[in-house]
Order: sequence, then C-alpha cells, then structure tokens
Amino acid sequence: MTQEKQDAAIVVAQEALLKCDNEQEIAANIKASFEQKYSSTWHCFVGRNFACFVTYEAHSFIYFYIGQVGICLFATE
Repeated sequence: MTQEKQDAAIVVAQEALLKCDNEQEIAANIKASFEQKYSSTWHCFVGRNFACFVTYEAHSFIYFYIGQVGICLFATE
C-alpha cells in the first residue's frame, strides 16, 4: 500500500474510533471511506482478537493497531 493510502487509513481509522459505537460500525466506516476515495472493493476487519487469511490486490493491504484495536484493510478486484 502506498504511503499516502497508509496515512489515510490511519487517519480514517482514528476518526472512526472516535465517532463509532462498536467495532462493526468502525469497520463499515473505514470500508465506506476507502470505497468513496479509492477505486476497488475494500474490506475491513476490526477487533481486539482475530486472525485472517485473505487474497488481495497487490499493494492494497494494511494491518495495524491503534491502541489495542487491530485493523486489517485490503482491496479486491
């Protein structure tokens, strides 16, 4: 993922954590934001304890933590 998209993912996630009530809303908010700003279909997992194994477009995957909340964001064709 480009540095610009990585930075955007962190900012969008921080905003979602502040305004959303639960992890499902946070994931939906991040997904919608990326689908609006960037092409492709985006998927987002948010939680404190999860594992994932996914197929994604080249250069379109990020996995990071904000505090104790893990966020996995990626695009598919």
